Order: sequence, then C-alpha cells, then structure tokens
Amino acid sequence: MTGPLLAAGREADVYALDDQRVLRRYRRDADVTGEADAMRHLAGLGYPVPAVYEATGRDMVLERLDGPTMAHALTTGELGLEEAATHLADLLRRLHELLPWPGAPAGSSVVHLDLHPENVLMTARGPVVIDWCNARPGEPDLDTGLTALIVAQVAVEHGHEWSAAADRLLVAFLRVAPGDPVRLLDEVVRFRRWQLDTLTPAEIALIDTAAERMRACVR
Repeated sequence: MTGPLLAAGREADVYALDDQRVLRRYRRDADVTGEADAMRHLAGLGYPVPAVYEATGRDMVLERLDGPTMAHALTTGELGLEEAATHLADLLRRLHELLPWPGAPAGSSVVHLDLHPENVLMTARGPVVIDWCNARPGEPDLDTGLTALIVAQVAVEHGHEWSAAADRLLVAFLRVAPGDPVRLLDEVVRFRRWQLDTLTPAEIALIDTAAERMRACVR
C-alpha cells in the first residue's frame, strides 16, 4: 500500500512508503528494469543516484532522499546560480568519465539525456541525480547540449518569472560545461523534438529559439 504523494513529474508519480523508501510509478506502461540496472551500475561506480531496492513493471522502490530539487533551491536563494552551474557541469563531467555497462559501443559514455535542475536533488550528501529513464551509452556532447537547451527554453520563454535567472544560469553553465555543448546542437534539437509526448506545445515552440540563444552565448 502506498503512502502520500510526494512528487508528480511529467511521466511518473512518487509516493512515500516509509521514512527510508519511496515508490516511483510510471503512469504509462513501462518496464523499469533497464532504468534500474543503469542506476545500480552507476551506484556501484560511486555516482550519486538513489539506491534501487526493487524494480518490476512500471514500479521502482527507491531510497527516500532529503532536500529540495536544484530548481527549488535556486528559487528560494538556498543555492546561487554560479554554484548551480558548477554542480551541473561537474555531474555531467563525472558521469561521462564512467565506464558504461557491458555491451555498450566502444568509445561511448553513459549519458542521462535529461539532466537539469528539476532532476537534481540537493541532499545532505550533495547533489543526487534522479529520473534515469533516458539513460544509455552515447555521446557526451549530446548530453551536455540537452542540459543547456532545457535551461535555454526557460530563458527564452517571454513572461516566465524565472526567464532572466535561467538565462544567467545558461551563460554560467556554458562557461564551465564539459565538452562542446553546441557541437551536436542539431542532433540535440532533434532529440528534444522526439520528446513531443512529454512536452507542452509552448515548450515545443521554444526549441529553435532556445537553440539560437545557446549559439549566441558561445560565439
């Protein structure tokens, strides 16, 4: 039996089970075993992910983490923009330096493909990355570019209360980001458009403008 709803994302809900565990349940049909295997692999290499206790069907029982999302910590002033940018860059760099699981293409790295401030929890043990449904072996610059593009979409959203702060975060992140965030920008845009079932029409409409803002920041 699940406890109270703790969080609701685009595709999944998180329920309390007890003081140590939560249930993350997808609303769609899903097989979480691949996601769970990726998280266990990363945990074994020392990367900051929630512990996975059980995984079956569309449900995962995960470690219950303390602390707000990075996005929330930014809005309350608990975390500064420069510090957040450094955390994002460091999390990506550390991830891309890890060996992928057996059978991955030679020369590939582990990529998250959705690593942004809503998917980082600022816990007592430091930043912890959540939501690994897109994790796979891949190209690090694609991963870094997606992080920048997601931030840029908020930055270019006219009238959004956090657009100015997101633009400053984007500039700060691009200064310290690993690799080359715009080298694969056309592919980044295509991947972001592939997520049409999870994006709103307004978010989709901002993708090209956000990509241009990224290019302008690195010129």
